[in-house]
Amino acid sequence: MRKEEIDNILKQRPFHPFEIRLVDGRTYRFVSPDQLLVNRSAIYTLDENQDGLFINLGLIATIHVHDGADLTG
Repeated sequence: MRKEEIDNILKQRPFHPFEIRLVDGRTYRFVSPDQLLVNRSAIYTLDENQDGLFINLGLIATIHVHDGADLTG
């Protein structure tokens, strides 16, 4: 997955919640663009315990935008 692909999702107005699925099956749902920061190689977000979490962009298998689109990496 490339940073630009995620940036495009975050720039959509109105914003649509999306879910990423990693190659190991873990999923993360984002309901606001304020929930994450994206750099060239990773997403930075907080887990359910409010601990920092880095998600390597190369580990993203799919992104499902909840407007009906399904983007694959």
